[in-house]
Amino acid sequence: MTHTAVTAAGRGVSNQCARTDSNDEVFAMKRILLADDHPVVRTGLRSVLAHVPEWAIVGEAADAAQLEDLLLLHPCELVITDLSMPFGQRPDGVRMLADIRRNHPRVRLLVVTSFSNLVVLRAVARLGVEGILEKTCALVVLTEAVSTVLAGGRFYSGDLAQRLKASATGTRALSAKESEVVRLMAHGLSIKQIADIHRRTVSTISRQKGTAMKRLNLKSDYELMLYAKSIGLSPSGS
Repeated sequence: MTHTAVTAAGRGVSNQCARTDSNDEVFAMKRILLADDHPVVRTGLRSVLAHVPEWAIVGEAADAAQLEDLLLLHPCELVITDLSMPFGQRPDGVRMLADIRRNHPRVRLLVVTSFSNLVVLRAVARLGVEGILEKTCALVVLTEAVSTVLAGGRFYSGDLAQRLKASATGTRALSAKESEVVRLMAHGLSIKQIADIHRRTVSTISRQKGTAMKRLNLKSDYELMLYAKSIGLSPSGS
């Protein structure tokens, strides 16, 4: 499988060393925050990244609220985060990434996700994240992605860059906001919970759900969940 990695002009993908006035060589540590609601995933990410001495894991979060708190406490160069951490006190997904981009514009973002829905992934890419990595990738790809992003480049795993540019088949039926509602419903959240998370009215969320079902010609919540699974919007969709 090939991967798309674009490095910044004049820079390689490996971190550069800094020198002190005494000419002793020391590594410029790159600080990284990890965010995933599954402890096993965070452990796996940490174990892979720990092999690179120039990188330091300065914190781990299990939801969007914890991640935002860590960003205020621990300055970092890179956040590696899952897209879906739906059970915290703050919205996850595209809203979470947009908040990080607005509040911490210098922090680079590498999204590691199991979702394959191109509408959602296009919305993520439009935010200007530095990388999107599919969880089905080999662990060695994680190191390549982090190196590329920290060097100033962008990284998309596999043929994701081409798929994002290509005309989607079957994914244009829903808008990004409608896909977000379906995604959260697939995680078991109610219409009211989704409205509270995104600070919208219950009627707005109900309308977006109804529009999604009408466009897809679906008659029940069960059919909607099956659709979410089939296109990679549900937790088991990958």
